[in-house]
Amino acid sequence: MPNQARGLTWQIALLSGPLILQNFSQTLMGAVDTYFVSSVSTEALAAVGLAGVIYFAVLLLFRSTATSTVVFVGRAQGEQDDKKVGLMVWRALNAIAWLSLLVFILPFLFRLLMGLAAPNDEPLVQSLGIEYLQIRTFEIPFILFSSVVWGFLVGRNDSRTPMILAWITVGANIFLDWLLVAGNLGAPALGVAGAAYATVIANGFNAILSGFILWSRSNRQLYHTEKAHVASWSEIKNVLVVGLPMGFGDFIEIASFSIFFALIARIGTNALAANQIALQYMSLSFTFGIAISMATSSLVSQYLGAGQPDTAEKVGYRACLFAMGGMGLIGLSYLIAPATLIGIFSQDEAVIEAGVAILRLVALYQIFDGAGIVFAGALNGAGDTTFTMIGRLILAWGGFLPLAWVVIFRFEGGVRGAWFSALIYLFSLAVVYFLRFRWGKWKTIQLA
Repeated sequence: MPNQARGLTWQIALLSGPLILQNFSQTLMGAVDTYFVSSVSTEALAAVGLAGVIYFAVLLLFRSTATSTVVFVGRAQGEQDDKKVGLMVWRALNAIAWLSLLVFILPFLFRLLMGLAAPNDEPLVQSLGIEYLQIRTFEIPFILFSSVVWGFLVGRNDSRTPMILAWITVGANIFLDWLLVAGNLGAPALGVAGAAYATVIANGFNAILSGFILWSRSNRQLYHTEKAHVASWSEIKNVLVVGLPMGFGDFIEIASFSIFFALIARIGTNALAANQIALQYMSLSFTFGIAISMATSSLVSQYLGAGQPDTAEKVGYRACLFAMGGMGLIGLSYLIAPATLIGIFSQDEAVIEAGVAILRLVALYQIFDGAGIVFAGALNGAGDTTFTMIGRLILAWGGFLPLAWVVIFRFEGGVRGAWFSALIYLFSLAVVYFLRFRWGKWKTIQLA
């Protein structure tokens, strides 16, 4: 149970603070690979950049399913049923064991996706990207296991340990990239393959540490985590019914914005460059909002487990205000000095002009984005994951992308019109999630 002697805002802040740092470390992992590979060749840099986007989109299908453990552990924690906490972890481990079997088909899927995404006149980029992806396939079981342990920890209000694990992983990845990409200390210079191996080994190390934590003496004694449980199909199904929609929902979001960015690329090089620069700033506020959403999922689940749905509802509203305020303040900097921010990366007047237009619109949608992210987290924490997935699917693919295409190519709205379409999408999503949360049906969802 959360410490109710503290106010709800304080509970949210304490849980989400370390998660912000954890999310930042995950962003840094990709940047580290990019940095070391950039010294190999331009083709290597392009291959890892493109492959990284493909890998992340596919990974979300798996990882979000594993992190749904936080929903089940949170309920059991709220019920103050320590034995059930351990049982929920083992059910999740059973589910990801079956999901891990899909790893065997991923090399073929990655080859297909890289073939479609890479330019036909750049065979080296395509081959290097395929090599990178096929090596990184082997880290997915490690990530799934670590994600289950993450859910176990955060579902019990411990976000500091996952943060520490994440930064240890980043440190290991930096050292291994230095060792294997360029071939230092007598190691072979493996280039792109070295970057992939470095990340696999670093995530494997994370999984080992996560295992030590899960099966530590204190957790064995309190939660009986050492008692292996072979879950029935109905138990595994209960995990997947909650977890898979979370994975598909995240995948839909990433896929829709990837297509959106591809549409912007059709506007011109200046628009694409400005978009890439603006994304660097947007990632700051997005990281903040996602951390609040994760904390909200855990707290809503715990209060529902404790039989306090009204308090769970207050958590949702309080977290929404917290996220809107924080993301709004970050967005304010985009309004105050947008040209200066874009100018840090480019001196091209056309790029700066396009970037300013993007940042001004982004500053406006920060507040709506914060509300949508948090209410999605609250609904997911209650187990209402199918609704959040369907909401994204309908609004993104039925509204956002068609609208963006019409604005860009029919009305020649340029980059400003494109991002206005994104503003409408995120505002609509926030309203839909708010109304669903306000309705309160999520309070009655039962998790076996």
